[in-house]
Amino acid sequence: MTTASTGVGFVVALLSLACCSTTVAGQFSASFWETWGHYMQLASTKPIDWNDTIGLRDSGQVQESCYDQSVQLHTDMTTGQSYAIQMLDSSGKLNPTALFEGRYDDFGSFKGCRDRVKYAPDIPADMKAMYCVLGWTGIAPELTGGAQSFTQGLCVPNTCGDLEVALLANTGLLGTKPMPSWTVVGILCHREEVYASFDTGAYVALSFIAIILLMLLIGTLFEFIINVSYTEEKVKSITKSKTGRFFLSFSVYSNTKKVFNTYQPAGQLPALHGIRVISTLWIIYGHTDFFADNTLTTNKRQKDEWFSQWWYFIRGSMDMAVDTFLLLSALLVSYLFMKQLKKNGGSFTGKDLLLHYLHRYWRLTPVYAFLIMIFACLMVYMGTGPVWASPINLATGNMKACQTWMWTNLLYINNWFNGEQECFGWSWYLGVDMQLYVIAPGLLVLLYKKPKLGVGLVTFFLILSMFLTGILYHLFVNVPSGSYYATVYKFTFTRMGPYMVGLLMGYILFTTDRKVPNTGSTKALMLLGWFGATAVAVLFVGAPGWIGTPFSIWGQPAWRAFDRTMFSCAVAWVVFACCVGYGGIITEFLSWSGWVPLSRLTYTAYLVHPIIMHVYTMSLKTPLFYSATNWWFYFIAYSFMAFLCGFVASIMVEFPFFGLEKLIFPQRRGRDSSKASNNVTSGAHDNQALELGETRQPVDDRAAKSNGQMAITNDENDKIPGQANGQWSVSISANQETFDQKL
Repeated sequence: MTTASTGVGFVVALLSLACCSTTVAGQFSASFWETWGHYMQLASTKPIDWNDTIGLRDSGQVQESCYDQSVQLHTDMTTGQSYAIQMLDSSGKLNPTALFEGRYDDFGSFKGCRDRVKYAPDIPADMKAMYCVLGWTGIAPELTGGAQSFTQGLCVPNTCGDLEVALLANTGLLGTKPMPSWTVVGILCHREEVYASFDTGAYVALSFIAIILLMLLIGTLFEFIINVSYTEEKVKSITKSKTGRFFLSFSVYSNTKKVFNTYQPAGQLPALHGIRVISTLWIIYGHTDFFADNTLTTNKRQKDEWFSQWWYFIRGSMDMAVDTFLLLSALLVSYLFMKQLKKNGGSFTGKDLLLHYLHRYWRLTPVYAFLIMIFACLMVYMGTGPVWASPINLATGNMKACQTWMWTNLLYINNWFNGEQECFGWSWYLGVDMQLYVIAPGLLVLLYKKPKLGVGLVTFFLILSMFLTGILYHLFVNVPSGSYYATVYKFTFTRMGPYMVGLLMGYILFTTDRKVPNTGSTKALMLLGWFGATAVAVLFVGAPGWIGTPFSIWGQPAWRAFDRTMFSCAVAWVVFACCVGYGGIITEFLSWSGWVPLSRLTYTAYLVHPIIMHVYTMSLKTPLFYSATNWWFYFIAYSFMAFLCGFVASIMVEFPFFGLEKLIFPQRRGRDSSKASNNVTSGAHDNQALELGETRQPVDDRAAKSNGQMAITNDENDKIPGQANGQWSVSISANQETFDQKL
């Protein structure tokens, strides 16, 4: 032991020189030696079933190289070799603390294992550390606090395969076994070589990004050069040419100005911008907590109890925002389509229909495909961590599915696919909205030409949606192993109720010309409508968390049949009241010009925010502590990053393709070509293209300011939520557009 002790002292001295620059070699505190001795004793006294261990080697279940290095690691731990002690230190142990609160995890030190051990002065040349995460079962049910398994990080030799690590951990040789009776039920080992270099898909994605960045640079320089080198008349001539318009479509400067332009022409539909942004934020907050459900926390029991808090309905009912966007999408499609039909004398030809679909697809798909590419090809290289790229992560299955099933997204039929076929899972809403958009022209033409028959048919589809939702919930969800998400939640026929409400509301706004009689009885009815809409919204959003056992009412088919459609009716009332001048302070708030830039980014912010959440939660090195305060801060951070990354995606892809749209597709009937140069696009949330008619602000805009209530402009530049054909643009004195979805 004298030689060993001397070796330990020498190694520790070297270790101190390498890791603790403020410590002089050989000068160690009594506490240091006490800690070092504790680790040596821990290694020496841990129970190991040597019979099983040797049996695994002899039977070939554990290869010689793995066995030899595992035994060497254990021996070096007991003799105090610095690399071995660091590997032991980087491994998790079961030190009972807050077990009753559900704290069943110890990740050890991911960074210590991956990045520190290799610099130990005494590490053998053939020894390389590898970090693994094990899941142990056997927890006493009385002590679980809601935990299903104990998660442990281990630092082991990289000559061992995943199964070998699990087998040797079970015998106690690798790491420290939490409890003698516990067994390994899952394992994930991280090998640096797996992501050491980009694969073909990553190179293809990076090449696309490089081309886009080059075009942005060329477009921006083109605009700068023509503005400093030519006269104003010459600049106008260049910018009206096809070549000029092509390059200006990629100008970062011009597109950024379009994003942040807060001017709202008179006549916009009030409130839509604010509703869109608030709904997007609601989705992000709900997903903030949703991702927490799929992340290890140190206080699982406490987290589970949050369901009973009175305010939890904000998270619990967050997917109602999806129905808000289906409503707004249909409302704008209906309203603008009716205006177009009126301008064209009720004519709508096959060519009109084809262009209607092509413009919609063009506006939604490029940035959508771009973000899927980043998600499927590059996200796996964006981080590391104990659970990074784990098969049980939500993102891992989605990324893998995109390699085979991305075509379902590009055809907007992805909402009909589940499990291993589900790529970019949160985009199911895009499929629902596009499919409903496809059938909308037939219903709207019927509404325009035969109103009674049209209203009857739309109402029939609305009732049918509620009926099917209730029946399917009863048959397929209220049964053992029933899945609401896989059988009811994301299918077009169960989500079309709010869309049909939107079609009817758009028709009502068109037929009334957004006006109601200014009489006492009208005021009384409008006030009654506000009370009714508020009561309905509170009932279907908040009541599930307050009636009986929190959210137990969601298990009732009758409730599920009505909740989404009724909530959308409440939102439809808000839009109607604001449009006809009875919104008061609500109109002022939702029509605030500050919403406008954010509303243009809601589509891309929605698409990108789960990617941000995936990257963050998957790269966590330690479990999270769950609290309402923490999650509000996470929500704020996620929201900021979502809109920031959404802005980048819009500038790189969405806005340039909006500019190219006019160069590729022919002018559609009912469009004022004289305003084509005033193209200002805005983000389409989820499935919808939002067109904001942004014409140049007139020098004398007193008329615009005098009646900020509504004006329709058929500006090509405009984009409206729910208006995929992009033919009309609604100027909204408040807000406009949409968002959606839940994972």
